[in-house]
Amino acid sequence: MLVTNVNNTKEFMAMLLKKDTFDAFEVREVIITTFTTFEIRCNLNKDFFDSEEELSRKYCLWSELKPHVFELIKGNKLPKSIKIVFSANDALLQTISLEASSLFINVTFENNCLRVITGSSLKIFTLNKTVEFMWDEWVINFLEGHKISISAPKEE
Repeated sequence: MLVTNVNNTKEFMAMLLKKDTFDAFEVREVIITTFTTFEIRCNLNKDFFDSEEELSRKYCLWSELKPHVFELIKGNKLPKSIKIVFSANDALLQTISLEASSLFINVTFENNCLRVITGSSLKIFTLNKTVEFMWDEWVINFLEGHKISISAPKEE
């Protein structure tokens, strides 16, 4: 598990909400606290779609949710907190490891601190951390590749 602080919140939020940087990720959950708390469970409702629309995924993509999230947080005041749980889509999951059932990137904003925290879930129980390390490395390369400056959290 990787825990990092994002050093430039404003640039990161612009990438998150106005650019396509995170669009290909699936989203498991979004929780935003402003004047109230908004919770979005991101499982796709298969009954909503026409029978011709073949959906191979279970979760919304960030590109589908991004405009709705933007509407919830725009305004003169910063949200009290934001939590977004991204997961790797099937193609990315398979390139990282066939042993992984899910790979997560948790983005949290609270107390003016923006953090990125990784997580992984494997198909089998093992003490081997290779998949976790591979995912952490991929996420670091992804962030650095998009010029997102990160640092280790400060001890409190």
